[in-house]
Amino acid sequence: MELPQGYILIKEEDYLLMQRTIIQLQQQVNDLQQYNKELECQKNKNSSNSHKPPSTDGFKKQIKNNRQPSSKQQGAQPGHEGNTLTMADRPDKIIEHKVKGRCSCGLNLFHQDIIETLRRQVIDLPEKLFEIVEHHIEVKRCKCGKAHLGEEGRLIPIQYGERIKALATYCTQYMFLPYERTQEFFKDCFGVNISDGVLQSSNEKCYEQLAVTEQQIKEQIHNSPVMHNDETGMRGEKKLKWVHCSSTSLFTHYAIDEKRGREAIDRIGILPTYTGTSVHDRYSSYDDYACTHSICNAHLIRDLKSPYEDEGIHWAGQMIDLLISTKEKKDRNELTKQELKLISKTYDQIIYDGLEAEPPPEVPTRKKRGRIKKSKSLRLLEVCKNRKDQILRFAYDPLVPFDNNQAERDIRMVKLKQKISGCFRTKKGAEVFCRIRSYISTVRKNGYNVLESLKLALTGNPINFTNNY
Repeated sequence: MELPQGYILIKEEDYLLMQRTIIQLQQQVNDLQQYNKELECQKNKNSSNSHKPPSTDGFKKQIKNNRQPSSKQQGAQPGHEGNTLTMADRPDKIIEHKVKGRCSCGLNLFHQDIIETLRRQVIDLPEKLFEIVEHHIEVKRCKCGKAHLGEEGRLIPIQYGERIKALATYCTQYMFLPYERTQEFFKDCFGVNISDGVLQSSNEKCYEQLAVTEQQIKEQIHNSPVMHNDETGMRGEKKLKWVHCSSTSLFTHYAIDEKRGREAIDRIGILPTYTGTSVHDRYSSYDDYACTHSICNAHLIRDLKSPYEDEGIHWAGQMIDLLISTKEKKDRNELTKQELKLISKTYDQIIYDGLEAEPPPEVPTRKKRGRIKKSKSLRLLEVCKNRKDQILRFAYDPLVPFDNNQAERDIRMVKLKQKISGCFRTKKGAEVFCRIRSYISTVRKNGYNVLESLKLALTGNPINFTNNY
């Protein structure tokens, strides 16, 4: 039999082999396309659509800010109180500038009347920024032979005062200056040579005096209706440790532990018996506690942006719009009962449409241990479905915020400390930093002067944060 032109005759086994080869090659193409898609998504990740920190963004990528544009102009808004310099009613020193010489007409100005005195004030630092106070301590001996000293008899021959020690603690624990840089600051500004031992002893003394204050801060956070929780990694003693932050708008508590999860949270002792609302990210250890939970929607929106922008997942964009519009309505006090019902219904419809459009996970041909692999968009869809009450908690409770920015701002100071110092060499050093930093953050939130508050702590009289505060 003669074949038409362009056709060739092959054996059946060769044909089957070609078919198997084509199927294998097609599968490899599909796998490579999926792998390339994952690499593209990974390449497009930045701080606005993932949990990557802003420091990893670099300078080449143009980052889209998650904040929505407003109609307000840049700069200070109407009614903003400025920080313009104002004249002091009682200056420390007055220098008089007399009119001298003669006028162009030849008249001597010394004997002329003063018609006006213009006031001008200059705010500057004095030439000498420290003072040396000498104490003369009387020593008297009783007829019985016993010697008696004056009130300050326990002073050593020479020492630094509490203000210098407070400033040293301020520099190392609040400004995050390393010891060497702090010593340079004291030398250049005050002409004082301060040793490592003085810096360390000042921090440790402040740490010891704040033991009761730390318990007061923990108690205030525990009794608050809403608290914020977050944690971050920190190098210490040549291994990874975790700094846990619990905070409100008025109080901050830091604690360092070798564990990240429930063991550490139980040791800290704030969350286990807490009965209010805890705002946090989706870290599973927080779910083990019986308090009310609220999810940080800023984290959720960043996670939703990646599948929406990179993969075109329609439901993710709808969920972002719903959450942002709900926040804006809450800010404008427009969340009526009818509006909340509509938001809940729209939320459910987005989840339903997403489940209809989302392809089911592939069932492996061979039975494997563990959970079936799911796409990122499907995992996020299940999060939105299972945590609806936690995600929309901010809409129903006026005290619950939209996000966890309070804890994010507080924990950022720990990351800044890590960037400057790198790590803690000892466990004690990390504990000293956490306790003093808790005190500093709390006094700042309450409007106290940090340096004066540290001086009070070093003298054994820190700011009192009792239940009646």
